[in-house]
Amino acid sequence: MKKTLLVLTVFFVFSSCSKDDLDLPRCKFNNATQDLPWLRSIIEDREANPTEEMKYCYIEQAKLKRKPVFVLGDCDPLVNKAVFILDCEGNIVKNEDDEEVYAVEVDLKNRKIIWKPTDFACSL
Repeated sequence: MKKTLLVLTVFFVFSSCSKDDLDLPRCKFNNATQDLPWLRSIIEDREANPTEEMKYCYIEQAKLKRKPVFVLGDCDPLVNKAVFILDCEGNIVKNEDDEEVYAVEVDLKNRKIIWKPTDFACSL
């Protein structure tokens, strides 16, 4: 019994809040590119106003702490850009210190590209 309690205590300590704890909203959708108005608006704007740089842009859906998030990525080899994460309401994900959380700082799971231009120039 003591061994079980010890294991459970260790589990809860390591899975509890941390300095970088994130409060992400819950949301449900079937197709993010169609069901989330803010995301659909970004895609429509990009498709209506293509630029030379747009061929390096993509939108990725992933999971962070088991909740959906979105990354507006850029794979331009000449640009080193800090890529932030958006929650399913279109807000920039921030930690408890109100600092933006960047894609390279967290472990995103189930990453998949959900939008890219027709002339996409990268192989990811």
